[in-house]
Amino acid sequence: MDFLNKALDQAKALQQIAAEAMQKSYEQAQPLVAQGVKQAQELQKTLVEQAPHVTATAQEQYNAALEHAGTFIATGKTVLEAGTSAASQHLATFADQAKKAADATLSAVNSAKPKPPGES
Repeated sequence: MDFLNKALDQAKALQQIAAEAMQKSYEQAQPLVAQGVKQAQELQKTLVEQAPHVTATAQEQYNAALEHAGTFIATGKTVLEAGTSAASQHLATFADQAKKAADATLSAVNSAKPKPPGES
């Protein structure tokens, strides 16, 4: 179950990076955005590696987490390519997708955890 903790830690880090980026100017946010993209790629990798091992119930949550991480990565790349004027709009989407990816990862991890005996 180490992968569950790893996925949660990666999702939390992703959300923290996005929150910090939102508080910075465009120039100051660029390194954080790049770091966030890298973190999201690591989260994606962790989820993809474990997806075949989860139950059908958890698969939907894994797919949602993967989708949000993918959108986060695409938005991050757009932020890095955008000019200063367009960056703030993209940073808001970037932060929103980080939250959604973290929430979906938490849901996926909770769905993947084995249930105690007698609990359904």
